[in-house]
Amino acid sequence: MMKRVGDIEDEVYPEEAVPLGTYVRSSKWDNLGIITDSFYNEVNKQQVIVYTVLYFPNTSAGSYYKNLLQMNREMFVDNELEFDLTFYLMVPPLDMNEIEIYTPSGERI
Repeated sequence: MMKRVGDIEDEVYPEEAVPLGTYVRSSKWDNLGIITDSFYNEVNKQQVIVYTVLYFPNTSAGSYYKNLLQMNREMFVDNELEFDLTFYLMVPPLDMNEIEIYTPSGERI
């Protein structure tokens, strides 16, 4: 089961943010991922929403050698501004309570 990064009493999930588990694509990484957390931040004196995204490795046909060359075979987490993400709102969000992540050695995280 995944937990929010910001499980602090003072920190509130932004009201305007998309739901946890929403599928997104990053313009920076060109990868598919899911929203695992979000928080407010200030950029150029403007309040914006920053999303924490868990990205999946690209497993589409023909991407095997591309992944090897770019060493992009693992899942990773990154923070992205709301403007740098494409949100797939027509796809129901992933139930975050159903996710179990295992390391290559088979240990659950």
